[in-house]
Amino acid sequence: MKKIAIIPPIPLIPYEQNRRLERYQSLAGTKDFVDIRQLKGGPLLTDNEYDLFWASVYMILEAEAAEREGFDAVIIDCTADTGIVEMRQSLSIPVVGALEAGIEEACKRNPEEKVSILALDKDWKRMITSKLIDYNLLDSISSVECVGLHVYSPEKEKGLDQTESWRFFQNLCRAGEAAAAAGAGVIVLGSTTVIAEREKLENHLGICVVDPGASALRKAKVLIEKKCLKEYFTLKKENKIRYGDVIRKNLGL
Repeated sequence: MKKIAIIPPIPLIPYEQNRRLERYQSLAGTKDFVDIRQLKGGPLLTDNEYDLFWASVYMILEAEAAEREGFDAVIIDCTADTGIVEMRQSLSIPVVGALEAGIEEACKRNPEEKVSILALDKDWKRMITSKLIDYNLLDSISSVECVGLHVYSPEKEKGLDQTESWRFFQNLCRAGEAAAAAGAGVIVLGSTTVIAEREKLENHLGICVVDPGASALRKAKVLIEKKCLKEYFTLKKENKIRYGDVIRKNLGL
């Protein structure tokens, strides 16, 4: 049985934690174990780079805890791939980012097609574009379109109501149509919070739509099976200080 830790960039309210857990459990099947980790602190939402920086601190702490508990891989449940470099330098297990995995899968499915990403808003468009530059993948992207609405809000204890869900899907369709008009043959959803809409959007557009969270889970399982660690962590030095342990002690976590 593979044990995979799913690390969101924020502390989740119970409804959202259960929603994400049900999603990943359905993708993983009964043979593997997935766990949505609950951060011990950090911002309630990640709307800018400052939020992402502080989120990464608590995400790294949780990733190190998961490795100590015997998990086989870590997935960053966020399309900013927050803390991915730092986690790979700290851990000796695979660390998979949702954005990186989603783009890789999109390019492999249709290598001749351009890829578009549907970011939730202008801030996320900027943060995703910045990460694409880091990955040297910007030339593979035909456009990053903005949806203009979010799925998750910590104030909504039971998620979007029917009207809000309909409005979100309409915006998602418009962004997808803009991506198709820009030449995309494949679309990657720009948030792992977009769960129920992937298949509906694919049917509406008639082109492939990639769920980055599902891509990350598939990639993590392959890496565990093949034990392909070389690309996914930096070899640790002897007697290297684990600063996460220092911070954890100082914060009393």
